Amino acid sequence: MGYRDGITQGQKDSAQEGFNAGFRQSVNAGYKWGLVRGVASALANLPDSLKEKLVPDVQCRGKLQDLHSSVREISADDALQMFHESIRQSNPPSEGSGSYVVASATDGATEPNRMKSLPKDLVLLLRECSDIKVSKELAWDS
Repeated sequence: MGYRDGITQGQKDSAQEGFNAGFRQSVNAGYKWGLVRGVASALANLPDSLKEKLVPDVQCRGKLQDLHSSVREISADDALQMFHESIRQSNPPSEGSGSYVVASATDGATEPNRMKSLPKDLVLLLRECSDIKVSKELAWDS
């Protein structure tokens, strides 16, 4: 009975550790993704007269619209799949670990690096549009 209790407790502890590690990885990525979607959508949905005042440079406005279009193409399911793929790439399964590959819902083509590049693209673009001030919250390093 003590052995079974030990196994049960060990499984609970292992599951909790796995949850904690996954949570740490996903919170940061989800937060950045939410900021990218929110900022890109907010800027794209402003009336044209406000966009022109906020971003006088036509080229910069076009780039912001392109970013918004790129973000809108990614569904929540696709974003989750991209995040999963980026985790798999950074933590390849060890031999005999029992890990398996999850098939992509997007014709087998996932773009895990896109999830990392879009937040950086947004910050660079906002810095390029000198009329928009980037808060320190958006100016993340990674």
